Amino acid sequence: MTDKHEPSTINSTEQSKVDNYEKYLLSNKAAIIQKLRQLGKSKNNITAHFGGGKYSILTQVVDVLPDKDLLVLDYGSNEATNKKLLQSEHTVFKTQYEGVTAQFSTDFLQKAKLHGKPAFACTIPESLLWVQRREFYRVRIPLRDNVFCELIHDKEILIPYPVLDISIAGLAIRITDSRYPIEAGMLFNDARLVLPNEESSLVNIEIMNQLPLKQDNPEAGLRFGCVFHNISADISAKIQRYIYDIELMNRQVKS
Repeated sequence: MTDKHEPSTINSTEQSKVDNYEKYLLSNKAAIIQKLRQLGKSKNNITAHFGGGKYSILTQVVDVLPDKDLLVLDYGSNEATNKKLLQSEHTVFKTQYEGVTAQFSTDFLQKAKLHGKPAFACTIPESLLWVQRREFYRVRIPLRDNVFCELIHDKEILIPYPVLDISIAGLAIRITDSRYPIEAGMLFNDARLVLPNEESSLVNIEIMNQLPLKQDNPEAGLRFGCVFHNISADISAKIQRYIYDIELMNRQVKS
């Protein structure tokens, strides 16, 4: 696991969305175990937000032990960060998995050992948010496509940023140049979205979170997750067409 000891990306806007997701909240123990095992099998990175939402680190599901009612998570290499996490009174775990938003929490995390290696452990959560909606289904941008989003800095400077993935609800951009500060909570109105075979569109986006693209290579840049605000039906249709084209191409490659 790679540690991130930096301000967490949870904010009031994101939390308000989660509050409206009650119908996506799983409470069946067998279903929760099955979903957690899916995350573990895929070795999906999970962000643990702790310290009252001030800090976050990356972890993964290592194992699920129903007979002991335990969820085992990857242990960090930075012991100081590990201690902060273990002392936290509440930890929220969140991840994106194949277009699904997954989230669960615990009020008690302990240090354990599995197969002789240190790990984090907590009771299997009583509930698991598993949001699987079409508008949150994101597709990766193929290398052949030149998709980018222009953000306005200092009211007049347009900077194009490559788009890494996109959905009807939002997109992710890659930033390697830190001349203009970007952080969670910032709003960019009239950002210009450029898709293949479509006229450029103006969208309003909010920066939701950031993660390093490669933990061992800071020069690779940062991934910034963004959501659209008040997106028009016309622009949604353009994005849907583009997503369909990518899915069609992927199916043709697999067949």
